[in-house]
Amino acid sequence: MGELDDLDGPFLTGAPGPAAAVILATMDGPTTNVLRDALTGSGKALEQVYERAAPRLLAYIRLRMGRDLRARLESRDILQATLLRSFERFDDFRGSDARSLAAWLARIAEREIADRADFHHRQRRDAGREVALEPTDMPAPVRSALTQAILDEQARQLEAAMDALIDAHREIILLRKFEELSFPEIARRLGKSEDACRMQFARAMTALTLALGSPAHS
Repeated sequence: MGELDDLDGPFLTGAPGPAAAVILATMDGPTTNVLRDALTGSGKALEQVYERAAPRLLAYIRLRMGRDLRARLESRDILQATLLRSFERFDDFRGSDARSLAAWLARIAEREIADRADFHHRQRRDAGREVALEPTDMPAPVRSALTQAILDEQARQLEAAMDALIDAHREIILLRKFEELSFPEIARRLGKSEDACRMQFARAMTALTLALGSPAHS
């Protein structure tokens, strides 16, 4: 079916087990059909888009933050800010499928994480961004999505296993499985060849599966 399907099923022939593939598969976001309905103006579809995107986005935010930032910043606050910012700018979204939506949301989340980390580092607080909104102040799709964003046991297992990986392995899994970049896009981002990126991703998935199978994460 094309390069986007390469290594995205069982990931590896002879891999130690399906744990990584199974857990990542449970974090699928909204389908392209639902997204297209939302883009044509369906309020119900838009709410479904946010509800299905939120749990995956929360997992991405926490993984992108890493252990140190998670100890200092509240990931759900970043999720809320990301959802609100994306809702306010939804008309600016130029994609047409679930993959492009995942990448768009990831970019917004990355900026939010960087901004908040910078504020924390400088021991400054932006009052306008730090004041939590009451549920009644939020747009309905965002409010509904936040109630769906629960960090379940599988997400916690994945988080612990990802924390155990080397930086290069963690980064390429985030790029491929959460930002849903193609291998040519990853190659440009990392400044490597496509073949090198494919090999690095294969090794990363093997390492993740092994980490998920270790007693500490099972």
